[in-house]
Amino acid sequence: MAIERLFTFKDGSSPSETPNSYDPGDPETYKQFIHAMITDSRDYENSVLAPKRDEAQKYYYGMLPSLNPNGSPYSDTLIVEDPNATYEEILGPGEGPTKSSFVSTDVRDAILMMLPSLIRIFAASENVISLVPRTPQDQDIAEQATNYVNYVFWQDNAGFLTLYGAFKDALTIKTGYVKWWTDNTKAVKRKQFVNITMEQLQMLTAEDPTARVVPGSLQQNDTGGVDVVIEATENKPITRVEGVPPEEMRLDRYARTFSKSRIVGHERIVSIDELTAMGYPRDLAANYLQTQDVHNFTMEAMIRNPGRGMSTRVGDGVLYGEWYIRVDTDGDGIAELRYICTMGEDHAIVADKPANRIKFALFSCDPIAHTVVGDSIADLTTDIQRIKTNMTRGVLDSLAESINPRTVVNELVTNLDDALNDDLGAVIRTRGDPGAAVQFASTPFVGQQALPVLQYLDEVQQRRTGLSDAARGLDPKALQSSTMIGVEAVINGQQERTELVARVLAETGYRDLFHGLFNEIVENENQSRTLRINGNWQTYHTSMFDADMSVEVNPTLGKGSDTVRMMTLQQIKNDQQMVFSQFGPSNPVVGIPEMLNTITDMLAIANIKNVSRYFKTPDPQVLQQIMQAPKEPDAMTIAAKANYERVKMQTAKGMGDQQFNVQKQAQDEAFRRDKLAQQQAYDAEKIRVQEAQLALDHQVDMANVIADMAKAVITAPTGNDNGGGGGGLPQG
Repeated sequence: MAIERLFTFKDGSSPSETPNSYDPGDPETYKQFIHAMITDSRDYENSVLAPKRDEAQKYYYGMLPSLNPNGSPYSDTLIVEDPNATYEEILGPGEGPTKSSFVSTDVRDAILMMLPSLIRIFAASENVISLVPRTPQDQDIAEQATNYVNYVFWQDNAGFLTLYGAFKDALTIKTGYVKWWTDNTKAVKRKQFVNITMEQLQMLTAEDPTARVVPGSLQQNDTGGVDVVIEATENKPITRVEGVPPEEMRLDRYARTFSKSRIVGHERIVSIDELTAMGYPRDLAANYLQTQDVHNFTMEAMIRNPGRGMSTRVGDGVLYGEWYIRVDTDGDGIAELRYICTMGEDHAIVADKPANRIKFALFSCDPIAHTVVGDSIADLTTDIQRIKTNMTRGVLDSLAESINPRTVVNELVTNLDDALNDDLGAVIRTRGDPGAAVQFASTPFVGQQALPVLQYLDEVQQRRTGLSDAARGLDPKALQSSTMIGVEAVINGQQERTELVARVLAETGYRDLFHGLFNEIVENENQSRTLRINGNWQTYHTSMFDADMSVEVNPTLGKGSDTVRMMTLQQIKNDQQMVFSQFGPSNPVVGIPEMLNTITDMLAIANIKNVSRYFKTPDPQVLQQIMQAPKEPDAMTIAAKANYERVKMQTAKGMGDQQFNVQKQAQDEAFRRDKLAQQQAYDAEKIRVQEAQLALDHQVDMANVIADMAKAVITAPTGNDNGGGGGGLPQG
């Protein structure tokens, strides 16, 4: 519905026309333009967003579809017209007593089935979002900054409840909002000390410059000590994170992305005390006190807290708005982001200053392209809930009619009081034939035919949402007589939709929230805090953080079940132990910190957060000493070394025997060669000797022959002896 514009521009435009221009140099037109944007965002909230959220909220709590006197199977969205109406008056008359009032809670069942998996993914020890360093030298700083921002969200603030509320809103009513800011409000804290000495009192007051003794609290007791109350002022910047009810948020109806929206606002009722703590003058806030309750667009707040509709307090607060608006204030043609605060129904501007970014994060589980507000799980299941509710009511009504049939009574011969009495075994008094006086109109039960349809609707819902008993590992039909690989395939297949929703939530609201917290920490007063994160005490200096670091989402977000992750970590642990035992603590692959990381992740899967209860985390000096200290061999190492020496000796002996055999063979070969040479020389010499002997024998034989011949000549007879021949030796 349209809202009447209550102002006029200098160009003479009518009050009902929406202004589309302004003069940056004219403060009056600037204020009118801001008022127009705020009014349009409220109109968008009232006419478009609020009714859809109201309907989804009622479906979640089982208020729809309801039974109405006009016979409609379900009621339309209710708009609160009377701010003083009670909760029961707003809901209207209850269901009829003669019909079934059963309401199927498919919307709530689907959301509550998906929430545990989402919270498990985001609340795990592994970081969902990490800061990305710009240079290799910034790796350690980026890791420190990531740990610090996570500590601020999960420890300094109620991170779990904030995330749970944002996820639940996104799954139910399309959008979940979270805001952050720096709280510089001073807080006074008192501590009472009993039976301390004056020296201890002086030490306590010297530790904190703001500490002082509360006047009249210093008293001396009977034991000689003193009892005292010390008061100190805590004034340090604290980064706060808080969820925002969707009905308090205001958006630009033309925005395509949340970060580029021309207007994002948070409008709520704030007490004067809270405004004074913010720094506003009390007199200024008092000028905008409410004279009546603010008109509620929907029942969302009263559904969460029915007591809101019964309050009699009026004038207890101020309608306070925080707006991030893109507007050209200096006339340079570029729209700058401004942080504007307003009070009252007419949106009087009480603060206006430049802003670096929108300090809100929008969580959406199913975004729609080119628009800010997406779909929810409720949008996928409301029609299922409506059909199942009506069918189940019919089944129950049919069953009731078959169990308690209608009674036909002849009132002339029957006591009507007895006939109307529904007590078991009650007597019905009649005159004459009872069969002609009272009869029961039996109605057969026809609900059995509807049960397959209800089962089919459950299957339709499973296909739409990806949620089933198999996704939680509870479907006996899918898991019975199946291997572990088959079971994992069934579970992982059903969990893909939940993993997609988790990735969308991480890429939208959680990324913006994490990046916004980091910039809020860096841009405000530098802090130095010593914190225990991941079992290690470390001092974090926020002034060392690089404000230009970007953020990235863990690409393995939600991948694998706990069983698969535990098996993988166990294999990693075995490999680490093998490398560590073989190469010692100074190896370049695995050290004590890496092994502790594996153990920490395994304990986290087992839902054990306190790792220090089971394992100590050594500091860098101790790690250095461990790496430099000589390693004392254990029994296995000694046995392995002895086995190694034995094998080494056997190998050396084998090699020696082989070398000896080779040398012996060479020596035998040389000996054989020498023997053969000697034999050959001997044989040659023998032959030479034989030849010499033969020559000598020949000479001897020749000499003998000559001697024999000579002897023969000498002994031969002369010629005289033979008759006159000449005698004497032959001449020769």
